[in-house]
Amino acid sequence: MLRGEALTGWEKYFTDESRRCGWADALAFPRDAEEVCAVVEEAAGRGWPITVSGGRTGIVAGAVPEGGLVISLERMNRVLGMGRTDDGTVTVRCQAGVTLQELQTALGQGSFADSSDWDEESRRILAQLRHEPCFFPPDPTETSASLGGVVACNASGAHSFGYGPTRNYIQGLSVVLADGGLLQLSRGQVVAGEGGSFARTYDDGQSRRLRPPRYRLPQTKNAAGYFSASRLDLIDLLVGSEGTLGIIAEVELRLRRQPPFSSAAMIFLPAEAAALELVGKLRRSRHETGLVAVEYFDCHSLNFLREHRRQLGATSGVPECLPEVADCALYLDLTAAAEELPRTLETVRREALSEGADPALCWSAHENDERERLRLFRHALPEAINQRIAAVRRRYPEVTKLGTDMAVPDDRLADMVRLYRQSLQRAGLCGLTFGHIGDNHLHVNILPENPEEYQRGRKLYLELAREVVAMGGTPAAEHGIGKLKKDFLELLVGARGLSEMRRVKEFFDPDFRLGQGTLLE
Repeated sequence: MLRGEALTGWEKYFTDESRRCGWADALAFPRDAEEVCAVVEEAAGRGWPITVSGGRTGIVAGAVPEGGLVISLERMNRVLGMGRTDDGTVTVRCQAGVTLQELQTALGQGSFADSSDWDEESRRILAQLRHEPCFFPPDPTETSASLGGVVACNASGAHSFGYGPTRNYIQGLSVVLADGGLLQLSRGQVVAGEGGSFARTYDDGQSRRLRPPRYRLPQTKNAAGYFSASRLDLIDLLVGSEGTLGIIAEVELRLRRQPPFSSAAMIFLPAEAAALELVGKLRRSRHETGLVAVEYFDCHSLNFLREHRRQLGATSGVPECLPEVADCALYLDLTAAAEELPRTLETVRREALSEGADPALCWSAHENDERERLRLFRHALPEAINQRIAAVRRRYPEVTKLGTDMAVPDDRLADMVRLYRQSLQRAGLCGLTFGHIGDNHLHVNILPENPEEYQRGRKLYLELAREVVAMGGTPAAEHGIGKLKKDFLELLVGARGLSEMRRVKEFFDPDFRLGQGTLLE
């Protein structure tokens, strides 16, 4: 454990992609769950708050400490074995510091560096995996994220349209509690029973019961607040709790069989209304087409990319053939058996033509290298936005990117798009709207040029959040609440909901030391 002057040079562990910087009294690098328990017990004895550091890829400052102990899980990077559930689903057990990229690469190769230490059953399943490839479906954009962070934030991404978020794929957890105890759970093992409550026996011998939150969460993709559902599995309450209820030390993930064939397409459309109509048609045919992702680029996003190409050329990641006449675009990922692919593509073609798409201008990709180029184009926009903001910050360090993370029910998608467009126009702000339109989860990135525009953008962001919640949506669909969006949480669950969340927090962490400043004050 590093303390005092020894922390000099380790400042990268006190920040994350939010660009907010914190401080700490100590920094620890445990290698397994038992060592996490030991450092948590020491922190408890000193009264230190605890912040967990994983890949530090979050953008809401959840990994930014405000004093106390930072526990980095980066050395907990072993894959521990494989298994099968009662229904035959393949699972993989990992320490929390394994990155998403490491897991996906190993699954793709059918080879794990740690497999020589596995038991015989794990090695047998691995041998079968080489003939029947599996993958972990959630698709967060940042593949350097650690699995502990992916679970703690219930991460999702473009493919959540087809596969859902991380919570759907958690079979088991090992969680270190605030007192240093280790809680090991399998799905279905602890479910809120009679009266909808959990029980816990404390060190003083007393048993206390917890009633989970009773608020109704929006019927959308959502990553805000503690999870609520009837007959709640304790695993589901811990997933998405952002490190405030316990420290995720190990995870057991459910895998899915790799689709036999994948294809991608970029459909350029003449107008916003045409894109919205096409999204509705694609949703209705999603099972027929094997559609797993639908992403959107509005007119301002395409213009921004064209300008980026003019400035940087091929290094921009934007192809020279980006059509000048297109007003907006949809990116699609599809899966199918090889013999079904022609019918799948014909369905997509027919629907696109009905909304005015020109097949001569659309792109498609079937081979791995083609799909990778299309994937890189899809990610060129957020990278270009980050470059623009970095240039502004050199003159005005207080200015940051303002990116919304909101989602609405299916029947309010057009209302959301209209709200964003009209609100940006009234405020006189430059904004790009893009993202996971299949889940009605569009990001508005406001690009302020100076501190005055930045403050106007912050005010607008809060106004948009109120409107989206009034539509039955969420202000945080995938990035969570962290330390930066706590004002939005009350918009969603109200004062009563916050009180219910505090009772949950107190049940697990009576002294409110875990993730201090995250989610709740």
